[in-house]
Amino acid sequence: MSRFFAPLVIFLGLILSSGATHMCLSSDLCVPRENCREEEPFFGFRSTIECSDAEVCCEKSNVIGMISPPQHPLDRLLGTSNPNGLAGSTQVHDDQSKPNQFPWVMALFVKDFYLGGGSLITAGLVLTAAHILVELSPNDIMVRAGEWDLSSSEKLSPPTERQVIKILNHEAFNYSSAANNLALLFLDSPFQLGANIQTIRLPIPDKTFDQRICTVAGWGMRSSADVDVQPIQQKVDLPVVESPKCQGQLRLTRLGSNYQLPASLMCAGGEEGRDVCFLFGGSALFCSLDGDPNRYEQAGIVSFGVGCGQPNVPTTFTHVSKFREWINPHLKQVLSVPGNTLPAMSYYP
Repeated sequence: MSRFFAPLVIFLGLILSSGATHMCLSSDLCVPRENCREEEPFFGFRSTIECSDAEVCCEKSNVIGMISPPQHPLDRLLGTSNPNGLAGSTQVHDDQSKPNQFPWVMALFVKDFYLGGGSLITAGLVLTAAHILVELSPNDIMVRAGEWDLSSSEKLSPPTERQVIKILNHEAFNYSSAANNLALLFLDSPFQLGANIQTIRLPIPDKTFDQRICTVAGWGMRSSADVDVQPIQQKVDLPVVESPKCQGQLRLTRLGSNYQLPASLMCAGGEEGRDVCFLFGGSALFCSLDGDPNRYEQAGIVSFGVGCGQPNVPTTFTHVSKFREWINPHLKQVLSVPGNTLPAMSYYP
């Protein structure tokens, strides 16, 4: 007994000294330190995740000053993909999504022309990139959910459309540098959520995804040789690249040796022939949750690239976790609209 106890004491001491209050069973329990009445280290041998430096693991009974999302029968579907699709034995290529595999993927249209992508973050609110909305008004944009094949009118689960009634660009968006490149689209009415239309989870503030393999889905072009959108939803798996490495690689392009990657951007890709190109703008980069490969959270928003599909030239994405404080108040605005649900997290008041 004593031979086991001594190492255990040392083990617990090391955990306490290294900040064990940052370890949690799930991201739902990570809250800002000031919002936890009593923080206690978590000890366990099951899979854990690490909260950000500004957060601690906090039992829900000890959370103060935060708003918990309402429980909803569909909460279990939030961020959940349909790995086998919803169209039975439909055959797809490796670079194509299965029908309704990623039900948070939105298609944006302007007068029936495909504009780009977006992600559903609550039933009446879409997250996208600001750069694709330049000189557009809300009345110009239609959002389509539940889409898979743009060319077919015969669909097992017909897509649904909503009119945009308000565009909210980030106030610090810079078109030249792509800094703060994100926008919210408020819809005229919420989508009816179900297996074919669902919201994507959002990451905890300042979470990083370095060295993860994440996914983009949409109808944009895959190479500079393409001349039109892809009718079938495409699926592209991309490795996330650390920002210093990405900046160094981009400095070797026409951006030049003085290029500075904005802090609001992250990078993924850089593999020859595997990229997201024209008309993928605004689409989500999403990564599977730890321990659950069929549930996802959004890491980025397609921003800009240099060329297309070139080796060692990553694409840039708006880093969503850096904008939680900007997104959260607008999520709260739509709570009063019947039919809206929040991603399965807590939100700052």
